[in-house]
Amino acid sequence: MDDKYIHIYGRHAVMTALTSRPDTVRVLYLRDDMKQQVAPELRQAAGITEIFSGKKLPLPIDEDAVHQGMMAKIDRYKLLMPYDTFKQDLVVTPDTAIAVLGEIQDPHNVGAVIRSAAAFGVQAILIPKHRQAGITGAVVKVSVGMAFTVPIVEVGNVNRALEDLKKAGCFVYGLAGEGSVSLHAEQFTKASVFVLGNEAEGLREKTREHCDTLLTIPMHTRCESLNASVSAAVTFAVWSAQHPRALKSV
Repeated sequence: MDDKYIHIYGRHAVMTALTSRPDTVRVLYLRDDMKQQVAPELRQAAGITEIFSGKKLPLPIDEDAVHQGMMAKIDRYKLLMPYDTFKQDLVVTPDTAIAVLGEIQDPHNVGAVIRSAAAFGVQAILIPKHRQAGITGAVVKVSVGMAFTVPIVEVGNVNRALEDLKKAGCFVYGLAGEGSVSLHAEQFTKASVFVLGNEAEGLREKTREHCDTLLTIPMHTRCESLNASVSAAVTFAVWSAQHPRALKSV
């Protein structure tokens, strides 16, 4: 399978791609009863538009997928920002927040993290090339199209990227249940990098060593842990409460 392209589906995902990143859309697929729902200028920006009847899906997606009569073929390499470009263009301020995914396996978690990042003003999401759920149609669907609004950066080596971010002036937080610093007690005075670990094993040992501190989320004793994407959402929300200017700039 050629991973140059991904297939997205659903009205929110497709419309956000058309309005935010039309350069990523290679082919737009509209069910015949939906073709009037997309403005001509948006269809023109997408380039090729194909109409389908709905009896047979034009893309290799699950027939049970809730596509709402809209699908698109996306250039994956256009969607992902090269790491060198990200590093070169990065401007670090106290209102900077970056999320780093550490080998998260569930596409739904990846999509949910992207959605939360967009909601709370996180400026970029770094994902490793290997041992990590990549950007797929399911991820874009769960993100409600927000994958087209937050820069997603593919990195070859997470630990090296963390070193670069620290040199640029960022403070690196690892999210860990056994962390020594309470999320609610932390004052995020520097540019913040939040590293999320694997759902089952958490942060890798080497990655922990590259974190300046480990954050923990205080919880009721009846709950032992939170889902990775929920932990991210809580963390981003607490950070954004201290950085309202980040929300205004989104």
